[in-house]
Amino acid sequence: MERLARLVTIALLAAFCTGCVRRVIDITSDPPGARVWVNDREAGRTPCTIEFTHYGRYDVRLRREGFEPVVGFGDADAPVWDFVGCDLVSEVIPARFESRVQWHFTMIPTDKDEAALVKRAREMRTGLDARAAEMQADRAGEAEVLREPPKDAVPLPPSLIPSAPPG
Repeated sequence: MERLARLVTIALLAAFCTGCVRRVIDITSDPPGARVWVNDREAGRTPCTIEFTHYGRYDVRLRREGFEPVVGFGDADAPVWDFVGCDLVSEVIPARFESRVQWHFTMIPTDKDEAALVKRAREMRTGLDARAAEMQADRAGEAEVLREPPKDAVPLPPSLIPSAPPG
C-alpha cells in the first residue's frame, strides 16, 4: 500500500511539475503604431506581441495613415530544443521555455505632393508615348521590308501559292 501511495505521489508531481513552452512573436515597425494583421486576423498595433502554436510562415499586413501598406510574410522557425524528439524532453522538464521570434518592418511614406505626382505621371506618359512611337516606326520599317521580296528569292510553284477564299 505504501508503494502504491509513493507511485501515485510521483505521478501527481510529474503531472503538475511538467514544463511548458511559450511561443511568442514580437512585431515592430518603423514608425510604430501601424495596425497589424497576421493570417488575416488583426493582432493590434506595433509594437505588439502575439502568441502562436505552430512554427512556419505567416502572412503579415501592416497599415498606417500616411505610409504605403506592407504586405509580406514572417517566418517563425523552431529553436533546436523544440525540434521533434527534443521537444518531448523540453515539455517534461519542470521548467518554462520561451521561443521568441522578432519581425521588424520598415514602412515607406506616401507622397502627398500632388504636383510631384502629376509631374511623375507626365514623365511616364511622355516615356510611354515615345516608346509607342518607336514601336510604330519599327513596325512600319518591318512592313516595308516585308513588301520587297529578297533579290535571290526562288518563286513558289503555283500549286503552293494560297488562293483567296471564295466570297
